[in-house]
Amino acid sequence: MNPALSNLQINADRLWSTILETAQFGGTPKGGVKRLTLSEEDRQVRDWFRDACEAAGCTVSVDALGNMFALRPGKDPGKAPLGIGSHLDTQ
Repeated sequence: MNPALSNLQINADRLWSTILETAQFGGTPKGGVKRLTLSEEDRQVRDWFRDACEAAGCTVSVDALGNMFALRPGKDPGKAPLGIGSHLDTQ
């Protein structure tokens, strides 16, 4: 394991809280989530994502296809950035 990563920990309570919070956008009566791309629920969760990223000190941009990019400056601007991707829509 990379020694620089050995002290990373997941805050399980915060993760679960975030999952429950975002499940509100498109939640179904039986407990599932239906959040189709370009739907109103998709817009709502994208707004939530932008707000959460900006609250964490990130700048957010959106490209012509609607992909969102959150950038948080690192401690050393000379080092290469780290990219992580995911989806906010559901299947």
